[in-house]
Amino acid sequence: MPVILHQLKCLVFAAICLIGMVACGEDKSPGQQQKTIKIGAIYPFSGADTATGEDLKAGVELALEIINGVHDIAMPLGREEGLPNRGIERFQIIYRDSKNTPEIATASVEELVHQEGVKGIIGCYSSTVTAAASERAEMLRVPFLNPESTSPTLTQRGFKWFFRTTPHDEMFSRNFFTFLSEFSKRSGIEFPKRLVLVFENQLWGTSVARAERKLAQNLDYEVVEEIPYNARELDLDKEFKRIKSALPAIIMQASYEADAVAFMKGYKSYKIDPLAILAMNAGFISPHFMTIMGNDANFVMSREVWALDIAARKPLVSSVNEIFRKKYGRNMTGNSARAFTGLIVLADAINRASSSDLTSIRTALLNTDLKQDDLIMPWDGVKFDPNTGQNILGKGIIVQVQDGQYWTVWPWDLASKPVIWPIPGWISR
Repeated sequence: MPVILHQLKCLVFAAICLIGMVACGEDKSPGQQQKTIKIGAIYPFSGADTATGEDLKAGVELALEIINGVHDIAMPLGREEGLPNRGIERFQIIYRDSKNTPEIATASVEELVHQEGVKGIIGCYSSTVTAAASERAEMLRVPFLNPESTSPTLTQRGFKWFFRTTPHDEMFSRNFFTFLSEFSKRSGIEFPKRLVLVFENQLWGTSVARAERKLAQNLDYEVVEEIPYNARELDLDKEFKRIKSALPAIIMQASYEADAVAFMKGYKSYKIDPLAILAMNAGFISPHFMTIMGNDANFVMSREVWALDIAARKPLVSSVNEIFRKKYGRNMTGNSARAFTGLIVLADAINRASSSDLTSIRTALLNTDLKQDDLIMPWDGVKFDPNTGQNILGKGIIVQVQDGQYWTVWPWDLASKPVIWPIPGWISR
C-alpha cells in the first residue's frame, strides 16, 4: 500500500505540473515557451535635456511595439511577432536616467549588466556621456549600440563592442561645406567666406569645431571668431557682442536644447543677423526648441538624418510616422527616428545571432547588412566597419525651418523647398 500510495502521489504531482505548464503557456505556440531579452537604454530623463530624452524614448518605444507586435510594415521584424529566429523572444527595455552625467551613466551600465542581465545597451545622446558609458560596456564585453552621438572620436578608440548607426560630425561638417559650394554655384550668389564657430565646450562641441576648423582651412574659409561656452552657464552677453562684431559671417553652431534656445533669444535681442545659421542638429531639432521659439526659429538650417518630407520618395517613412503620430500625437523628429532605427538594428542582429550569448550578438552586429529600403532614414543602409564599429552607409541631409516646420533643402534630389538666403534681419521679419 505505501508503494501504491507513493505512486499515486507522484502521478497527481505530475498532473498538477502539466496543468501548470499548459496554463502558463496558453499564449505561446505549441512546443514553444516564450522568452524575454532585456536591453538597457540610457538617456537623459531629467535636467536640461529631459525633453530630448523623452523624444528618444518615444522612438525606442515605437520600435519595441513594432518588434513585439505584428504589423504590416515592410522592414526588418515589421511583419512578425518578436524575434522568430530566436523562438519568438520578446524585447523588454530597461531604462536608466543618465541625468546627462558620465558617472551616472557608467554606474547604470554596471547595474544593467550585473543586476538586470541585459544583452545589449543603447544610448546615451550626449557624446561625453556615451564615451564614458561605452567604455564601461567595453570592459564588461557587452554590445553597446549608439544611435545618436556624433563625436568622431567615439569610433576612433579601437573598441570591439561599440557600434554606431548615425553618421558622425566630420561627415556632417563636410556636408555643410559641400552645400555652401553647390549653393553658390547653383544660385549665382557670392557671399563672404567668413565663419563664426559657436559650440558647447565638451566632447561633442569641440569635436564639431575641430572638424569645421580643419575643413575651413582647406577650403579657403576664414574662421573670424570661435565661441566655446559652458552649456551649464548661459550668461552669454560677452559672447553675443563678439559674434555681432564678427559679422558679416555664417554661424556654424553646435548646441543642445537649452543653449540653442538661449542663443536664439540672444540673437534676436542683440539684432544679430548672420548670413545663415548652420546648426549641428541636437537642440535645434528638438520639439521643445520649435515650440519655445515659434516663428523666431524660422530660417535656421540644420544638418539632419531624417525629415518627414522625404516620405514623398520613401513610403516607409509615412507608414512608421503614422503609427508614431497616433501613439504620441505628433510627428517623429530626427532624434526619435535615430533611436527607433538603433533599436531595430540591434533587434535584427539578435534575431540573426546563432545564440543569445553576448559574443554571438556582437558577431551578428558585425555581419549587419541592411538595405536602404529596410530603413526610415535617408541612408544607403547599415553596415558596420569591422575595425571601428561605424556605419559606413549613413548619409546626412540639410533642413531649413520655413513657416514653423523643417523642410529638406539639400541634397537637391531630396529637397522639397528652395533655400531662403540670406536670413532676413530681425527688424524686417
